[in-house]
Amino acid sequence: MDRDEEIRVIAVDFGNVICRFDYRIFCKRLGNRIGRTSEEVFTALFTDDLEARFECGSLTGPAYHQEVQTRLGAELPYDEFFPMFGDIFTEIPGTFELLERLRRRYPLFLLSDTNEIHFGYVRQTVKALRLFTDFVVSYEVGAMKPDPRIYQAVLRRAAAPANACVFFDDRLPNVEGARRVGMHAFVFHSPAQCAAALQGLGVQIPRPA
Repeated sequence: MDRDEEIRVIAVDFGNVICRFDYRIFCKRLGNRIGRTSEEVFTALFTDDLEARFECGSLTGPAYHQEVQTRLGAELPYDEFFPMFGDIFTEIPGTFELLERLRRRYPLFLLSDTNEIHFGYVRQTVKALRLFTDFVVSYEVGAMKPDPRIYQAVLRRAAAPANACVFFDDRLPNVEGARRVGMHAFVFHSPAQCAAALQGLGVQIPRPA
């Protein structure tokens, strides 16, 4: 990799970088609503490929909702299901502040494995997403990390060479996937560690406003 190329684009994952998440929050909430245990809900929905198909775009939000109802033998309106499924995220302290500083100098791209409902919900509720230039999400691309197609989608939209882009993700296989297409990439542990890694690449982080 040519490390002399100046960094021009910063891309980050969503889960465990901007927000932590826990599917069992949804399982408990739905279980209470339909009279099932949270473990029954989890087993019915998260132990096969259903979620992966949803995140790859094989299922729309309404189609996923229907599949959930069918598997659990329950009925609830989509307008109730949408926030019930979507509200499982907690913002990580410090990430917003770092991204807010970076966006004053660099375009920010979200690169996330996600589904139609979760992305729709967090776009309404997570203020950090207002900072991004563009979003590359698995359900729209039709591929999940570490498939090279999802990284290549970021490079096309950014109109930048791979070695001018840096990516942060909480999972090593996804970081390795980015490196295979030529991007700089790091496992995210904290906003402070992220900032140090960026500075090591010569990224100029503006001071807080």
